[in-house]
Order: sequence, then structure tokens, then C-alpha cells
Amino acid sequence: MTEFTLPPALEEGDKVAVMATSAGIKDRFPAAFERGIKRLERRFGLEPVIYDTAEEDSEYLNSNPEEKAEEFMEAFEDPDIKAVVPVTGGDEELRILKYLDPENLEANPTRFYGISDNTNLHVYLWNLGIQSFYAGQIVPDLMSEGEVGEYTYEYLEKAFFEDALGTVKASNQFTDEFVNIQAEEINDDRSRYENSGWEFWNFNQQTVEGRLFGGCFEIMDFHMATQKYLPEREELEGAVLALETSEEAPSETTVKRGLMCLGENGMLRKFSAILIGRPIRTPLHGEERTEKEKQQYHRDQNERIKKEVKRYTPDTPVVFDMDFGHTDPKIPLQLGGKVVIQPHKRQIRFP
Repeated sequence: MTEFTLPPALEEGDKVAVMATSAGIKDRFPAAFERGIKRLERRFGLEPVIYDTAEEDSEYLNSNPEEKAEEFMEAFEDPDIKAVVPVTGGDEELRILKYLDPENLEANPTRFYGISDNTNLHVYLWNLGIQSFYAGQIVPDLMSEGEVGEYTYEYLEKAFFEDALGTVKASNQFTDEFVNIQAEEINDDRSRYENSGWEFWNFNQQTVEGRLFGGCFEIMDFHMATQKYLPEREELEGAVLALETSEEAPSETTVKRGLMCLGENGMLRKFSAILIGRPIRTPLHGEERTEKEKQQYHRDQNERIKKEVKRYTPDTPVVFDMDFGHTDPKIPLQLGGKVVIQPHKRQIRFP
């Protein structure tokens, strides 16, 4: 089995590489870009080093996957760079993986952050035995304000400066709306909702632990299709799967099909437990939904997941509506790290 390494923790004043590992944002959302940079500096006391790709638009970046891979390698190989922070996600990061040098990455473990399309790099690093953190990119993770923002930043502070997240607990509030990052002045005026907590389903009160693997549901579909970068089945034996759906708010049918494929290829039954992130209930580019429609979408997605788990691995426990992924606030899940799920205490620990 793969031995896992946690890259060294950061210290205040350390340099972090800010780059485009997928799409670009600075040309489209300059105020959002600057806000994220300032938050790294002022909230966390880090020194952002802005790489060339962070200055480019998505059209250029999508035409030059080699350049994105080269910068990623440069950051890992530079002893002065202690972490890599992507500007955002996208849908073309898969194309950079073939240009990476696994031996040099393995020899120079560096902390990596991000969600969504950055799942591609999380999977790649997982195969090398390098732990990484599922949150922390410029957009949308560094945009929140108030109680929602502080929940994210307190856990992100641990992901930057400590060796473990410790015990994580459900937030008091959440939002699944979108910050207007096109505005000249960013204002987080999104609606907040009371968080009813996490649902521990199918546990029978037993403690479950394993090494965490996963990320964005839609990006996992990429890897199911390509079958080039997924870990060997035996490497996943006893691991804990983390999954969350993106701002596309996929249909119940799409979620069913993805889980069906994971079930049919034998992956789903390898996991000792599954963690499901709270879903965005209205697509970013779609028709608005009423509160009733949002709640129904949420229920339908959770029920579909339960049905597929019962079909393929009926003894596997699941935690629903966790604070990670595309909604806010979020926990930067420690991928590749050990996670302990204690349903009797209704808590989860990263020891």
C-alpha cells in the first residue's frame, strides 16, 4: 500500500505560488482576484507569488496545458515556495496531468489546495502518496464574509499552518448562492440558511476510519471515462470516499449514473464510508428555483445516493450534507490523510 507524506506546514511570511492550474480569472474578475490575494496576505500572513499563468485568460490557458504543468512543477521544485494556491477551477486540468513529472513531485512534497477541477491534481498527488487539501483557491473560497467566512478561514488556517485539522464540526449557517465576482467591489450579500447539521446514515453507531480519497463528482466522472489516473482498486481498500457536486447542480439521473458506474466497476464497495458534501441547489447558469424546489432537489439527490449505496454496498455508512465543496462555508478536507468518523458523538476527526 502507498505510504503517505504530509508536506511541511507553512509559517507566517512563507511564499505561496498563485497560479492557474485550470481556467483563468484575472481578466474576467479582477476585483475578486485582488480580494483573494489580499486575504492571503492580511488574514493568513502569507506572501503570494503570482505566476505567469495567473495573469492569462482561459482561452490562452486551455491552449497551453504544458505551460500550466511546467509552472506546477516549478512551484514544487522551488524550496522557497511552501504551497500552491490555484486561482480557480474549470474543466481542462485533466489535460495537464500527462506533462507532470511524478518523480520530481514525489521528491518535493508541497502543500496543494483547491476544489472542483483541481480534483484532477488531488487524485494525481494521492497516487504519489502526497496529502493535499480540498479548499483554499482564490475563487470562490476566499470570497466569504461574516460567520460563514470565518468558519472556512479557521479551518483553512489549520490546513496552512498545522499538521492536522483535528475535530471538525458542522457550521451554524450555510449558503449555496454565488458571490457576484463581476462587481467592481465584492460584497458577500448572499442569503444565509440555518444548518441542520450532518446526517450520519447507515452507521449503527460504529466508529469508522480510513484514508480520505475523492473530490468533485463531475471530475471523478472524467477519471471513470479516461481510466488513466485512478488508483488501483487495492489501494482504495478501506479508504473513505468524499464526493460533492459542482455549481452545475447535476440532475438526480446524472448522479445515479455516476454512482452506478462506480458500483459496476467495483470501486464503490472498496470504501469503508462515504462523505457527501452539501449540494448547490440551483445551477450557476440555469433557471432560478423556489425555496421549495431547492429543498426538493436536495432531498432527491440524497435519496438517490442512498438508493445506489443500498444497491452496490448496502453496509457502507454515509455522512450527508457536510461542509465541503462548492457551498460555503467549507472544511479543507485533508485528502490522503486519516479520517475518523464517530457517529455516536456526531463528529469527525482528522488526527
